[in-house]
Amino acid sequence: MKVLFGVQSEGNGHMTQALCVQEYLKTRNYEIGPAFVAKKNKGLAKYFTDAFDTFEYEGFDFVFGKDGKVIIWQTFLKSCIEMPKLVYSFVKICAKIKKEKPDVIVNFYEPLVGLTALFFQDIKYISFGHQYAMESSRYPKIDGFFFQKMFLALINKVTSINAKIVALSYYKFDSEDMIICPPILRKESYNTSNKTESFVLVYLMNEDMVSGLVDNAALHPDLNIECFTKLTRKHQTISNVKLYNLDGQLFQEKMKVCNAVVCSGGFETSAEAILQHKPLLMVPLPNHFEQYANCNDAKIHGFCNYNSRIDLSLIPNKQLNNDEWFNSYKEILDKVFE
Repeated sequence: MKVLFGVQSEGNGHMTQALCVQEYLKTRNYEIGPAFVAKKNKGLAKYFTDAFDTFEYEGFDFVFGKDGKVIIWQTFLKSCIEMPKLVYSFVKICAKIKKEKPDVIVNFYEPLVGLTALFFQDIKYISFGHQYAMESSRYPKIDGFFFQKMFLALINKVTSINAKIVALSYYKFDSEDMIICPPILRKESYNTSNKTESFVLVYLMNEDMVSGLVDNAALHPDLNIECFTKLTRKHQTISNVKLYNLDGQLFQEKMKVCNAVVCSGGFETSAEAILQHKPLLMVPLPNHFEQYANCNDAKIHGFCNYNSRIDLSLIPNKQLNNDEWFNSYKEILDKVFE
């Protein structure tokens, strides 16, 4: 059977999940076709383009504020202004699908690929994303964020038209509307180390949070901090804080040997920390529904503490972890692709 991929290119989570599923499908003798992915100004990550034959186009872009939050009205306005470009991209994607003649399209939260299901009803669509779990009646609810919740519900619908929905979750629960699946992480994440070093690993999605980290670390001189973020300028730091520019491979190595993790409210890094049995403190970006939802979900189920700002005194002493569930992802994928 031939499979094509649709992959949202904002961040690394969806691309990492696509790579993992691609590796799985190769072991099941699927023919791997191109991956549809929107262009990025700085280009796509090399690890992704090395693994996939990519079909790039001008795509739907979220507009982010300086604090990392999606600005919904600007995103909507930008999409309206660029509608002719998006329509042209959609036509190109449909033409490519018609040429490739796939049996299956696996979509990792890419809106334009989701919309193609309206015109290719003979193709099997499968849609992956942790965002789908947020609409389950079993998912813990949080108050507020009315417009962000509406926006997420809309994107969930657009990306999963006529599709089998696979909702990624930190834990197992039953659902009649979707298949619940463990986090799908890069294969290196499943390797562990017996060695533990005395430092806290920090991932900051927003570089502006560095000053807050340094200020709080000054109150805890006994803690050694190694922080990864996208560095665009110099920062004043102190002796117990080391700053690193983003480096996926080095971050993976540090994750295995650190004694705790502090990260934003993103799903992938928090899931990796849980898998690696690392005590976890999550700090969601301001006014960001999806991140607050992830943090609340993880805390309620015993996987983390979370706080609206960095406070190293809140790092828990241990990690509950959920090994049996996390390591069952291949069994769940067998059910998804049966």
